[in-house]
Amino acid sequence: MAYLARAERRRSIVEAAATVVERDGLGAVTARVVADELGGSQGQIHHHFASTDELAGEAWRHYAARQIDEYEREVEGLDAYDALVLFFDDLVSIDGDGHALARWAEANAHAQQRPLVAKSYVDTLTRLTDVLASVMAKSSEAAHARTAAWRILMLGVGLAGLTRITEDSPVPARDVMLSAIRAETD
Repeated sequence: MAYLARAERRRSIVEAAATVVERDGLGAVTARVVADELGGSQGQIHHHFASTDELAGEAWRHYAARQIDEYEREVEGLDAYDALVLFFDDLVSIDGDGHALARWAEANAHAQQRPLVAKSYVDTLTRLTDVLASVMAKSSEAAHARTAAWRILMLGVGLAGLTRITEDSPVPARDVMLSAIRAETD
């Protein structure tokens, strides 16, 4: 592996860890797995990060920022209903599996146990809520949009978490999510 300046090496480690999050989930972020992804050594990971929790927190922040940035580009020009359906697509489409939003549910579970992950999770959740509120402000007043964004996001994260633990959900996630989107954008 080529020599990189300290900041550049740290950034490459975070990017590799974010790739692990996207592919395998936050729980898969270990020094060994990230070193394998990066093509480096575990010692290199430990040199740049005091703990796996610190690495996981930064990996989550990077992964979530990429997802949010991509979503912002995709919804430009869409009305609130269509923009929300796009965001919750993996819960509302017929063949959706809840996978993308389930990453947020998994991060929530890790955040409850790992303070460094919690900080990153709350920061990214706040940013995502701001983006969703901006989308929803197209169809409602700004104060209502922020509350509605938190409400619909938490519903989606909860439903996505449910899809991760059972294939036979007692709640039809698609119907519940579409109903919530309609209610919040009417």
